[in-house]
Amino acid sequence: MTALDSTQVQSDTLSAPATLLTPRTADEALRMLVAGDTAVLGGGVGHTLARRARRTSAPTALVSVADLPGFTDITVFADHLTIGAGTRLDDCAADRRLARAWPVVTEAARSVATGRIRRMVTLGGNLAALDDSHDPPVALTAAGATVVVRSLTGSRTLTVTELDRLRPGELIEHVRLPLPEPRTGSAYEKFLVRGVWEYACVNVAAVVTLAEDGTVRELSLAVGSVAGGPVAADLAELTGARADRHLVERAADRAAATTTPYDDVKGSAAYKTRMIAEFSRRALTTAIRRAETPAGGDR
Repeated sequence: MTALDSTQVQSDTLSAPATLLTPRTADEALRMLVAGDTAVLGGGVGHTLARRARRTSAPTALVSVADLPGFTDITVFADHLTIGAGTRLDDCAADRRLARAWPVVTEAARSVATGRIRRMVTLGGNLAALDDSHDPPVALTAAGATVVVRSLTGSRTLTVTELDRLRPGELIEHVRLPLPEPRTGSAYEKFLVRGVWEYACVNVAAVVTLAEDGTVRELSLAVGSVAGGPVAADLAELTGARADRHLVERAADRAAATTTPYDDVKGSAAYKTRMIAEFSRRALTTAIRRAETPAGGDR
């Protein structure tokens, strides 16, 4: 469920101010996080909403991590790229290297709220919120991303859908994305009922890799705004098929049949199931077209 759909206790007064801690290194930040009643501060949007709604007791200190060395870098290596957890969504959306490799990720980042919000929200904060309607987690799931988390005792790697296993004292350090193989296309689609300020009614990300003969070698479809989301649809049986309208229909039907949307102010579960199928078709169609387009073509 999204923050807008959950029951909130409204208050005319804010929680007591928290102390802001500004570490200079990641290790210093990690020591602060295990020292007491603290929480990680990225862009601050999530903390502001939570403190206004008073859904939980607020921490007495916030550890600012967005500007730590290396936490705002997007770096391309020989076979993968990394996005620092402190990278603002607006910077993700604007990065040309990321757009060439994974347009699904830049499109998802660009679709979040408004420009003002995107200039505040960090990628790590967006992921750590564990909100099934958030956009980047859906795109990153489809793209096969992993998340490196760090503690004082070392680092470990999680998938996007395993981030509920974050432990106290751990910090998201960066997201790692494999560089796509040739003839790979990706696309993100999002359905809003009213306006850009609200959470998605349905959001879908698709990735398609074609073989030389035009058949599908790899196929990935992730759905958000559903129970347990983002959810990656099981499409293994469709690999090897022709990348045509029939495949798109089968994959979209599978995504709609194997996810569990919920009733809320944006629509009924039955309505959302139909929208999942429709927006899966749109994302897959665009991803296939991009996979068929030579490098530097339609993105």
